This record gives sequence, structure tokens and C-alpha cells, in this order.
Amino acid sequence: MSLMHALLLATGYLGQALFAGRVVYQWIASERAGRVVVPRGYWGMSLLGSALVLAYGVGRHNLVFVMSVLPGTVIAYLNLRIRKKARRRKLVPWAVALLAVVVWAAWKQPRVGEGVWAVIGLVGSLLWGLRHVFQWWVSQRRGEPTLPASFYLLSLAGSFFLLVYAIRHVDYVMILGYAFNSVPYIRILLLLRPATAAARSS
Repeated sequence: MSLMHALLLATGYLGQALFAGRVVYQWIASERAGRVVVPRGYWGMSLLGSALVLAYGVGRHNLVFVMSVLPGTVIAYLNLRIRKKARRRKLVPWAVALLAVVVWAAWKQPRVGEGVWAVIGLVGSLLWGLRHVFQWWVSQRRGEPTLPASFYLLSLAGSFFLLVYAIRHVDYVMILGYAFNSVPYIRILLLLRPATAAARSS
């Protein structure tokens, strides 16, 4: 194993450790509050973890992995700024940067896969990315960072497809990232049920 490959793996594993840490952190905070809460530290861990896993995906030249994590990198930053009432025009440079990284990764001969495996990976990336779009839209409407039920439902679906794709490509960094998501996500969905039922009855 070359030094660069070892550094790439270390970057990916560290990013996944931050992802796991943020989920556990939010889960514990929600259990203590008896409802779903999103501590500010969740977004800081998301931003740093996303940047590291994004670097790993680009280093692997895998467009599926890049597309799955890139929207979350931008949204994590925006959630950190939402309390500062960041204006929407500030989204423009982030959108340009998002497009530039995707185009660059595609130009660098990405590894996507063939046939059904490419479809599975791209569908997983789409679902995983859409969760951030819904989360940002709901947060804008409420005026504070929040994680709605749609975020966790899309997370469960997206992580399933991406886990299958990662297993197919024998990528242990990404397998680690998607293998254990379901337990905290299902538990948080159960915590969300009372609030969702109350909102529907009102």
C-alpha cells in the first residue's frame, strides 16, 4: 500500500467516524430531550465529515460517492449560517462550486459501474442528496435548522442503495458509512411520530 493510498483511506475513515459521531450525538440529545433535537455541533461535524468523505470520493474518482456527499457539504454549511439569516443570493457561489466539483469528478474518468450497478449507485446518490434538499426547504420555512421525517425516510432508502453499491465495489470506507445508519434513523423516526400526529390533527 502506497503512502498516498493510506492517507486516502485514513481521510475516508476519519470522515465516516465524524458522520457516525454526529448521528450518535444527535440521537443521545434527542433521547434526553424526549423529542427530536438538532444540536449545533451536529452541523459542524457534518461539514467536516462531508469535506473529508468528499475528498475520499474525489480521490477514488467515483462519481457516485462524490454525488452522494457533495450536497450535504453545502447544506451543512448553510445550516450553520441559517441563524444568521444568510440571504439566498449567497447560495449562488455554492451552487457554482457544487457544479464545478461534479464536472471535474466526471472529467477525471469516474468509476461508476456498469448496467444495473450504475443505476443502483446513482439512485442511491439521488435519494441521499434529495434528503438535504428537503431538509433545507423545511428549515427555511421554520427559520431554524431542523431534520424532518422526510430526511430520515430518504436517508434509509438512499443508504440501502448506496450500501449495496459499496458492497459490490468492495469499498470498506463507504460500507462502514452506510451499514449502521438504519438503527438510529428508525429510532428517531419513532421519536418524531408524536409530533407528526399532533401536526396532522391540528
